Amino acid sequence: MLKRFLILLLAAPLIAHATPSGFSLTDMQGKTHTLAGHQGKWVLVNLWATWCAPCLGEMPELEALGKSRGDLVILGVAVDGQSPRRVAQFVEKLHVTYPVVAGDEELAKQFKPRGFPTSILYDPAGKPVLTKEGVITRKDIESALH
Repeated sequence: MLKRFLILLLAAPLIAHATPSGFSLTDMQGKTHTLAGHQGKWVLVNLWATWCAPCLGEMPELEALGKSRGDLVILGVAVDGQSPRRVAQFVEKLHVTYPVVAGDEELAKQFKPRGFPTSILYDPAGKPVLTKEGVITRKDIESALH
């Protein structure tokens, strides 16, 4: 059953739906990120879990994209309630340098995910313009950036 759900989730099309007009997330370095605080830049919130192989698989591509674009902020949110130390081990192993939040499912609920990974892209005015349930690619993101 879970396997079927994951397959359906990974095959899910690009979906745009309402997400929070604002958020406040504190990364593992103690820095608080708000949508308003990143006004003027594109913001990608990527919800992932340490047990989710597709989530971990998309992170190097997100890292490369984030490094190549000064107008894009990527925020990773680990949603499975792991300790910051455990999340940091995954982040370090994958050479991720964008901000990561060690969160839980309760924190993730504000973004209304139906599974993981889920990514929400906000335009420079803070409007959600793309929600992708399942693996997101650099091409998906770049096609939404204008």
